[in-house]
Amino acid sequence: QLFLKKLGNVGCKAVPLTVEDAAECLNKGKIVVMGGLKPGMTTDTVAALIAERVGADLLIKATDQEGVYNKDPRKYSDAVKLDKLSFEDLPKVLAENKHRAGIHQILDPEAVKILKRKRVKIFVLNGFKPENVLLVVEGKHVGTLIE
Repeated sequence: QLFLKKLGNVGCKAVPLTVEDAAECLNKGKIVVMGGLKPGMTTDTVAALIAERVGADLLIKATDQEGVYNKDPRKYSDAVKLDKLSFEDLPKVLAENKHRAGIHQILDPEAVKILKRKRVKIFVLNGFKPENVLLVVEGKHVGTLIE
């Protein structure tokens, strides 16, 4: 609520409670701020469903890591950040990790299924550096591109 309030007129009037509400807000050119919609559904899946609903061609996943790595960089010092991944190769990278709401993994496999089906590109980047989002919107490559 506080973040949405700070956005003022560029954000939705309220936090959307459904995919339809979020799509309506996006179609008006507003910024959507929201979380999960129901227990067991990750915010990644919610974002993918909204991207699917509005016909988006790009989804930006802001996270606490610089991108997708070949293995968990918090556990392995030799982890390597991947600049680009195909949807076909992504499951191999995620295979070691189990995912469900509340359990951290860089990208939810259910969201990946939706985005792959609709061929929506994903940039995974460090959201603690807000300029990263702007750079991607400007066409620069930051983080990991999945397509």
